[in-house]
Amino acid sequence: MRKRSTATKDRACEWFVTCCYVGYLPLAPGTWASVLTCLILYFISSFNHPVIIILLAVPAVFAIERARGEEADPGYIVIDEMIGMLVATAGHNLTILNIVKAFILFRAFDILKPYPIKKVERLSGAYGIIADDVMAGAFASIVLFLGAYVLT
Repeated sequence: MRKRSTATKDRACEWFVTCCYVGYLPLAPGTWASVLTCLILYFISSFNHPVIIILLAVPAVFAIERARGEEADPGYIVIDEMIGMLVATAGHNLTILNIVKAFILFRAFDILKPYPIKKVERLSGAYGIIADDVMAGAFASIVLFLGAYVLT
């Protein structure tokens, strides 16, 4: 039998890495986590501040390792998608249009995984789980910045 404090820590890790259990939604839990992030960003525009991203990413490494067990990258772990969406929108004006564009670009880069995103996904453990989404977010952000620059 597990100690009560261990069970509580496990539930807290599960809640965190599944983004309030969004990771258990059927059909593309990563997309649902990205949608949740868009909603949070719409209502709390400072949520994509670099300090917030770091404050989510650092404990995410440890929580993912605790929650993933033997699985390489379980679908229910979606905190990496939240972090990636935050990276995609960091430094951008958070209009509805920009949030939607960031969402589309991030999901495209995250799903298609062009080089070097596919390569960083191969990092071991939680680092690989998070790194590919951070890089997909960075690619999406660059495209958003380039698009804004070209159109102005």
